[in-house]
Amino acid sequence: MKYDGYAVGLIIRQLRKERGMTKDDLSEVTGLSVSTITQLELGGRNLSLRSLYLLMTAFQCDANTILNIERRADGQNSVDEELEKLPEELKEVYQHFFLQILNHYKEVRTAEGKR
Repeated sequence: MKYDGYAVGLIIRQLRKERGMTKDDLSEVTGLSVSTITQLELGGRNLSLRSLYLLMTAFQCDANTILNIERRADGQNSVDEELEKLPEELKEVYQHFFLQILNHYKEVRTAEGKR
């Protein structure tokens, strides 16, 4: 799976516009600068894991949506397939990392619900 910054940028822009957000709005919600958002939308900047997480939270969607990865009918997706191809020790590192991100996301969502 090859990263296509231009395609990801189009998705980010589409998600932002679908939610009626300006770049300033998205900047305020994510903490990313307007310049960074512009660069991401134009494909001139690679999406970091931190930025991906912030955008997932802002858009309330999963990484597959932002990365434009289609789900397969059997419930698996390309991310799962790519993880399976990794050496076991590297797979464990990435799985642990993603679980930490998801746990943090759940904590944030729970805290938001208590406000």
